[in-house]
Amino acid sequence: MKSLPKLFFAAVLTAAAVAGFASVPDASNGHFVVVNNSDISGDNYGTVFKLGGNRSNPVLTQVASLNTESPSRGDGIVPSVQVARAGSDLCVFLAEPDSNLNNVITSFRYPNFTLVGNYSLTNLANGVINIGLVASGGRLFASYNGYDNGYPATSYLASWTIGAGCTLTLVQTYPITAVSGVFSMAVSPNGKTLVASYEFDGTCCIGSFSIGADGSLTQHGPYYVFNASTIWGVDITADSKYAIFSIVGDCQPHPVCHTQININPINPDGSLGDGPTFGGDGSLGEAHAGGYVRLSPDERFLFATDDWQEVTTLNFTESPLNITFSGCLTELKIPEGEPSVISQAIATAGRSGAGRAIYIAETASMALLAVNEKTGCTTEASSSPFLIPDVNVNSASLVAWPPRPF
Repeated sequence: MKSLPKLFFAAVLTAAAVAGFASVPDASNGHFVVVNNSDISGDNYGTVFKLGGNRSNPVLTQVASLNTESPSRGDGIVPSVQVARAGSDLCVFLAEPDSNLNNVITSFRYPNFTLVGNYSLTNLANGVINIGLVASGGRLFASYNGYDNGYPATSYLASWTIGAGCTLTLVQTYPITAVSGVFSMAVSPNGKTLVASYEFDGTCCIGSFSIGADGSLTQHGPYYVFNASTIWGVDITADSKYAIFSIVGDCQPHPVCHTQININPINPDGSLGDGPTFGGDGSLGEAHAGGYVRLSPDERFLFATDDWQEVTTLNFTESPLNITFSGCLTELKIPEGEPSVISQAIATAGRSGAGRAIYIAETASMALLAVNEKTGCTTEASSSPFLIPDVNVNSASLVAWPPRPF
């Protein structure tokens, strides 16, 4: 089974921090990754790195520290971050509970990453344990939930419209039947469907939400997944036809839990259909348990993380639907002073082919892996991992710019 830290941290994906650049990077020229920081005793803030080096040995250089000027809750919450275009504006959105337990989304605008405003969701008086962000087509969607007398309470999705100058207008706050919060979310490239994995009634489930023309949400599901104890990551194909979930099975014999991938068709009405299951029996390599997944820009490969500090490259085809083990598995380096590496968010650097590299958020650092164009095999860069300044002993989250094309 998943370790308890992973279960907790995945249930607390929240949002990171961005304020002013000392020297502003040009987002139209180069590759960048924004990573959260959650100072246990200070403000929420983030860090921007620029990708350099070459394909075989990429490097990252820190170019900015980004302060939200919002006091950190500092008790284990993991911020996350999203970058989105709205018209001619490039926006960065960060969300994390503040020290008053308000659910705060902070908006910043490129090129100076000027603070636009703080937007609070305060209908959970007993506090929050997670915020996750996903942006698509002029919309921003946030998941969050809180404690009620020490137990997880109702979870919610909030839908926002991204306006001129990176402002936010709340469209809807939608309660969902996800007792322990949303683990992962993705919006289909056509902007019509939001897909999520979450826990419901002690069982792990998947669900989807149709996105209306005004950004309102209509829920489908939850759908129970056979032989699944936890569902972590989700990705969606470029044509918006399939949702891909990484699964933790029943783990027999304990504690071996081989990577399992489920693929569910996304129906025209936004509901999810039944689809094939791959792996769960060691056939997708010897990776242990499910983690987070990310398709390469050309969709030939699916990168999968796990709790055993590993990244597996899987071969992927959509017609016919098939996933096979490529033979490539990379064991991540454990940074000095970190008891373990908990692989969380994953993003692709590059907009074509297999991607120039991939970023992986770890316990208090970030791994950078070069990607072989032909095989999809990954190799951790010699300078990796990169420690995240002053981050809590938590998994970070991250987002890459420019984004993958879908």
